[in-house]
Amino acid sequence: MAWQQRNPRISGNLIVDGTLESKHIKTDSITANKFTGATQESYYNYFDAQSIGFNTYVTLHEFEIPSTELDLVKGRHIAVDWYGLLITGTSSTVGSTIYLYIEVQVPTDTPSFRGIGIATHDSYPVSGFQRVWVEGQVLNRFGVGQVGGSSTYRTYRNLHYVENEEQAQLVVNGTFSGSISTNWTAVGGSLVNQFGSLALIEQDDNSDRAYFYQAVTVEAGQRYLFSANNSSYSTASGKLHISTSTDIEDAIYSSVDYSSSSSATDKKIITIPSGTTTVYVMGEVTSTTDGDQHSFDNFSLKKLINKTYVDISTSGGAVVSTSNPTQIYHHPFGSASGGTWAVVTQRIMSFRSNPYTSYFNMRADAYLGIERINLKCRIRARHFFSGDTITTQDGVVKVESRMTGEQHES
Repeated sequence: MAWQQRNPRISGNLIVDGTLESKHIKTDSITANKFTGATQESYYNYFDAQSIGFNTYVTLHEFEIPSTELDLVKGRHIAVDWYGLLITGTSSTVGSTIYLYIEVQVPTDTPSFRGIGIATHDSYPVSGFQRVWVEGQVLNRFGVGQVGGSSTYRTYRNLHYVENEEQAQLVVNGTFSGSISTNWTAVGGSLVNQFGSLALIEQDDNSDRAYFYQAVTVEAGQRYLFSANNSSYSTASGKLHISTSTDIEDAIYSSVDYSSSSSATDKKIITIPSGTTTVYVMGEVTSTTDGDQHSFDNFSLKKLINKTYVDISTSGGAVVSTSNPTQIYHHPFGSASGGTWAVVTQRIMSFRSNPYTSYFNMRADAYLGIERINLKCRIRARHFFSGDTITTQDGVVKVESRMTGEQHES
């Protein structure tokens, strides 16, 4: 027996004598429970005793989001909870507005944008917006601010994820209408069109396997949904297969053996093996008796793609070509220049006071997208109660940096 080297594996505890950096960690290579303290970081901030006069911007609190542990790229989230007291000095009720802002100082030593992915045009669902999609689940690459090219800035909406979206039909004449000899090949038996809508494979007088197939071009490593119907217009049991050759013995999927009276639909998600560019969808009559038959219908093979959809404003021009996929970026700070303060979240509350004194609560949050650098932040507020003052009772800021399952940096 020839000597073979097995793939190296590590089981149990691994001691690293040195520094483990993010460049040594690949997406999906290490699960979160293998880390200690690096998967999620939470930081608590507290502020109080700030007074705010009429129409005056007041900084309630300044703080920093630390660089991430192990220099890992993580989703960054800020949540603010602000409790205030309004003193009007009158028995009358007074109505006006209060503003709360989360601001971040735009970095100067790194690009202020981060790549989302290659976007493909889908449609124009409503006037003023273009719907595009990026392959995969990339929701965490979006956040507050805008999206666009590297130097174009557009608002966006309707961000959502669709898993296993079926693509174009790859099987030709899988419904077996009209002549089927052009697209389908019989082996070990005869193939006929039954009732103008079924494929009937009949065993011949040899004892070899009787089946029919069609070659379909596919992409290695991609997932496909295979489905087909069995017909009860059969005299023997039958099976469905997907093979990497015209031989059933090379099947990468085989269904259960359906009885002659079965009209069941068979469905299976298949991952195409490495190096495979063609598969063969097959229907087999599993009896070796001369003249036994099994009928099939509705053969289908469709590529499955996970997609993240988003509608991007076309004000200023569409950022994704309708004919060529285009790289898009997340701009958490919009077009603000490096070193300046950018408002990433603004909350407005219309408020009517009680006589003399009123307590209130406002909340704001901001998801900044994925990043790993230190960020300087501040909370500011103002109000339009003329001649009155707001005093901060309590203010809490919670900052979270959380691994999102990828080390995406571009």
